[in-house]
Formats: sequence, structure tokens, C-alpha cells
Amino acid sequence: MDWAEAGDDNDLDLSHERDEVSCKNNVLFLFPDVCPDYLAQLVLQHNHRSDAVISAILDKQDKGENYPTKARLEPPSRKRKRTSGSSEPGYHPDHDSDDECDNGDGGGDPESVRSIKLQIAQSEYSTTTASSDYLTMAQLLISQDFPRVPVNNIRPLLKNGKSLFKTYTDLDERLRNRHVVGLPWKDKKTATKILHQFTPDRLPSLDISGYKPTERAAFAEFIAARELRTTKDAKLAAEADEITNFQRAKMEGQTAECGICFEECPLNRMVQCEGETMHWFCRTCLRSQAESQIGMAKYELTCLSLDGCTAGFSRGQRALFLDKKLTIALDRIEQEAVLRMAGIENLETCPFCPYAAEYPPVEVDKEFRCDNPRCQLVSCRLCRRETHIPKTCAEADADRGIDARHRLEEAMSDALIRRCNKCQSPFVKQDGCNKIRCSKCGTLQCDVCRKTIKDYSHFNDTLRGGKDGQCPLFDESEGRYKAEVSSAEAQMRKQVVEENPDVVRAIPTEF
Repeated sequence: MDWAEAGDDNDLDLSHERDEVSCKNNVLFLFPDVCPDYLAQLVLQHNHRSDAVISAILDKQDKGENYPTKARLEPPSRKRKRTSGSSEPGYHPDHDSDDECDNGDGGGDPESVRSIKLQIAQSEYSTTTASSDYLTMAQLLISQDFPRVPVNNIRPLLKNGKSLFKTYTDLDERLRNRHVVGLPWKDKKTATKILHQFTPDRLPSLDISGYKPTERAAFAEFIAARELRTTKDAKLAAEADEITNFQRAKMEGQTAECGICFEECPLNRMVQCEGETMHWFCRTCLRSQAESQIGMAKYELTCLSLDGCTAGFSRGQRALFLDKKLTIALDRIEQEAVLRMAGIENLETCPFCPYAAEYPPVEVDKEFRCDNPRCQLVSCRLCRRETHIPKTCAEADADRGIDARHRLEEAMSDALIRRCNKCQSPFVKQDGCNKIRCSKCGTLQCDVCRKTIKDYSHFNDTLRGGKDGQCPLFDESEGRYKAEVSSAEAQMRKQVVEENPDVVRAIPTEF
């Protein structure tokens, strides 16, 4: 019997919502200080594969380069920071919870901007920015949006190795802060002539096929820089509107304190639970709760007040803080939970979409054939990638160019990351005892031997039904993890050397 989960037309596009969260969590366990924006770019670039992201960061370190890290934060505060430039509290509907990074990249950039940043970051792109055709076109395009900036100030920035995108954004920031730090130039008396084909409303429809590749690259950067500028303008306008809204609500006595962060917010920007006593929360805090639940493969959203209220939120209230992606992700998790509670044995899911179906044991059929009309991919049930049968997973990895180093890294990751014996959800124990309950299906297992268990009698705690000599209920987990990772590395290193004696020198001795 097939169990195709319900969802709208965007289910397939959002099927990796939790894969992205899991990938980030796995990377953050090894690199807790990595810049969130840099991590988001790597996750996107490597298709939500944590092993590939970890390898990319390690490769960067091997070259003597440091990966971007989070900016140093101020000591925790009971309240969130106010909008810069204003002493009044204000609610930010698009507040980005990611910390800023010390490489200067801002969070929440449009997709086209992130794509251009990744392209510019490639070392070979420097040959494009050094081209005379690129420099000429870049100078012309920048002058269109900064007609009062002297060309003599634009040209040196471009020739000093800066791309059009970087030069454009630097000029834009200088102009935004001109009343604070001033400008290093005097505005031109006569503005640069505006060419109509390059105006924002006409440029997207301009046929650039006749331009050289380096000039087309300049056009792509110019469009992305404009989009980023527009995004910043919209954000500033929204912040100004919210400050005005807060001041009006304050005067009318229509404000309340969020029950989580204790920020004072206008009531028309808050969410209330369905309890007998209503509790109010800001949208940012409830959005964070939803994201945390998705990361733990849970779907319940309940009141977070300190008085023990367990009420939920009406559909109308949920719509105030959940966007479309979060809503679909929560619905998918709930649907999966319903299927699990139905007790359907041998339920298999497609790794690329929400489709699920009953399947024989993996020993009988190693492939999953998705019947979702929008997907229809055939995948391997062992490695959860596109099918490579009759080749084994290891042989398929070799064909994809997974070298000895990657095999070592995967073995080390597998030694560290546990998986639920029933639903295969990955997890890493941070602290506490060694009795682990899967947050997705509720299965109990031991963190030491990884076996499925029933209760505390599996451990060495005699007060809870255990026996001396059994797995420890408490131990120094960090040291045990290091020993397991080292053992897995040694075993895989030995296996790789036995299989490929000629590559022994290519295998790094330390990670």
C-alpha cells in the first residue's frame, strides 16, 4: 500500500527542509563558531551533505586559511537590542536571529546575491575582474546608480582588485553613513548621464548575448548589487514603520511584554495562545520555537509561558509567525508521525520528496521507486542517494570521486553521530545519561553500545534494575567519543592502505 503524504505543489521543492537543519547541526557540532552565513552558503553549495561541508572546511584549513567565524558577542542580555539609531523599542518582523560574521557578510541576502558572492569567492574569478572589458563595463554601470560620485573615485576601487559587486556595496554603505563619517570625495556638479537601457525597469529585459563573457559577468554582479540595495532600503523602511507603530501603540496603551524574551511589543505584532488565560509572545520567539521543533523532528507548538500553560495556537495565530516553508515542514513531520503511530511495518520514505510506501525488507529489495508524479526518482535504501544498483554504495562512492581522505572523514563522522535503530534519524548526545530517546519515533537505545533497550535495567545502576559490569549509565562522553573516532579512523586508514597501497602517502596523518 502506498502512503503519499498530503501537501501543496511546493512539497518537492521543500523536501530538504529538515535535511538542511540536520546538516547544519552536524557541522556546528564540530565547528561551533562557524559563521552562520558562510555555513548556509556551504550547505547550499554541497546539497545539504554534512560530510561534504565538513570536508570543505577542513580543506580550507589545510591550505592555511581560517573559515569565517561568528563575531564576538556582547554578554547575554535579558532584552534584545533596539534598532540602531533609536532609543525606542521596536518590533522587527523580519528579525534575523543569525549572528553577524566577522567577514562582513550580512544575513538574509536574496538568493541571487548569495550566488554572486559564492562566484566571486572562487579564486579563478580574479581573472574576470582583472579584464579590461570587465573594468570598463563595471565603471560604466556603477556610474549609472552613483551619478554624483566622481569616476576618479570609482576606478581605483575596481583596479585594487575589488569586484563590481563589492565596489557598489562599499559606495552604497558610504552614502548611507555619510552623515556619520562623511565622504572621501566631493559630489560632482554635473551628474553622469543616465542611459535608459540600464535603468532598473529596462535592464532585466536587455539582450546581453552580444556582450563578452566578462561584460556579462559585470551585468550579473550589477543586478545582484541593485537587488541587495533594494532589500536594504525595504528593510530600513519596514523598521521605520515598526518604530512608528510601536510609538502609536505605546501612546494608546496597546503594548505587552513577550513571555519569552520580555521585550515590550505592540499587541498588533504579537501572538496569543488559546489557553483560558491568554499569554502573549512576539513573533520572533515563536518562529524560533518552530524552527527548533523542526530541527528535532517535532511538530507540536505549545504555549511557552512560565506558569505551565500547555495550550496551542489557533490556525489564524500560527499564520502570524509561520511562513510557508515552516508550515509545510511542520505538516510533513506531523504526517510522518501519524503514519508511525498507525503501526505500519516496513514503511519506507523517498529521500527526495514526502512520498512513502510499504516495502519488503532491504535485504529483499535495495531500491525505492518513488511513485510521486513530481519526483519518480529511484533511490538506494542503504545510502539514501539516487540508485547505483548493481554497484555497492562503496563502489558508487568511488565512481563519484570519493577519495581516501573522504572515506576517513565519513568513518570518523559515523563513529561520532548516532542513528536511531528504528527510524535512522541522526543525533549526537550533548550531555546527560546514556539512555537516549529518539525525538522522532521515541525508540530507546544505549549511547555506549548503540543497542535498542527497554529501560534502565540495561545499565550498571543497580538501584534502577541494572547489574554491575553492564554499560555505564553515566560516563565521560567526550573522552569516549574521541576514542571511538580515533578507533574508526585507524580501522579505515588500515583498510584504505590495504586496498590502495600506492595512496598511503596521500592520506593525511592528522585532522
